[in-house]
Amino acid sequence: MSSGNYTGKDAAFIKGELLRAYLEPLFMIIGQRELRIGYIDCFSGPWQKGAQDSGDTSAAVSLGIMAKCHNDLSEKFRRNVHFRGLFLEKNKESFGRLESFLKSESWDGVDAQCLKGDFCDLQNEILPWCGNRDFCFFFIDATEWRHIAIPTLEPLLCRPSSEFLISFKFDSIVRALPETDSEEHMKAIFGLAPDTSNIGPEERERFLFDLYCRQLKACAPIIGGAIPRCAHMRVVHPTKDRTVYDLVYLTWDPLGLVTFMETSEQLEMEQKKVSALARQSKKVKRSRQLEIFTAEKFVEEEPAVDSTNVKEYWLAKLSRAPKRFGVAEFADMLEESGWFMEDFQRAFQELEREGKVRNLASTGMRTGNPVRYWANGNRGEPLEKL
Repeated sequence: MSSGNYTGKDAAFIKGELLRAYLEPLFMIIGQRELRIGYIDCFSGPWQKGAQDSGDTSAAVSLGIMAKCHNDLSEKFRRNVHFRGLFLEKNKESFGRLESFLKSESWDGVDAQCLKGDFCDLQNEILPWCGNRDFCFFFIDATEWRHIAIPTLEPLLCRPSSEFLISFKFDSIVRALPETDSEEHMKAIFGLAPDTSNIGPEERERFLFDLYCRQLKACAPIIGGAIPRCAHMRVVHPTKDRTVYDLVYLTWDPLGLVTFMETSEQLEMEQKKVSALARQSKKVKRSRQLEIFTAEKFVEEEPAVDSTNVKEYWLAKLSRAPKRFGVAEFADMLEESGWFMEDFQRAFQELEREGKVRNLASTGMRTGNPVRYWANGNRGEPLEKL
């Protein structure tokens, strides 16, 4: 995400940036083991009108990413991966423009198709399009409570070889619930009607996220011995203290979850830079006095998580008997804590300096990543507590 382009842009721009951040690394990983990949954009609108550039729409962005991944997989890994895109839109005029756009363009290695209607009402057409064997990625940019309700998602969750990125705003969806059926609808989303009256705004958001993730995983089956995994993050407005998007990612692949969290970490840093620049710009405008340094320079100096908590977490996980920490173990830790990879790496490095832990695969203290979780075919390296 470019911090220079973020301020002042609308939700459609942010949606496109999210797709750019997440889809390419995901498709490059999946494409090394699958030869057919389906992408389903369950809410393709709002579609561009008039002179606006259709290249900024989520459909154009995702199709461009699929074409790039098709070519990169062919060149780097000699794999001819066939991509398919399915785009849903219920508004008649928007669907007409979407359909015209898909017919007028082409993308290497990608077939594109669209369906008119609401995501909830089209599942009898979506599932046959997906088939039973192809890997399919569902992007659900929800606007109504029923779009994220567990009964709505259950047929898709039970489909093998799927992953989900669900985007919504809890507060706006919960506020829009009709009072007469509010409790029933909350149960459809969270499994129960939670009482959050005594919880602060930030704690409330985290509480609801955790509750929703537990419901998703409870509904999702164990597939081939792989358990469902869930992670989430917020996309915040650069100048206002409010959430633009809440994101929930569901996968059965530990590497997918690690990749999602690593990408989220990069996005989090960009958001901090954007926010810092916005605050500095506001301050300069108010004081009419330029500052010597840009606010971006100081963002990285602010640790996101108290390292004391992360170090205590590490010490609870480690023992005097060496244990490997690879992709699967880090996926567990990321999912359980909600922290980022850098938080764990920094804390382990501090523990090494304090003489409390050791990486048996390292001859000395590494300045970069003290734990290479990708080593030995993603099985990681042996660590022990001293």
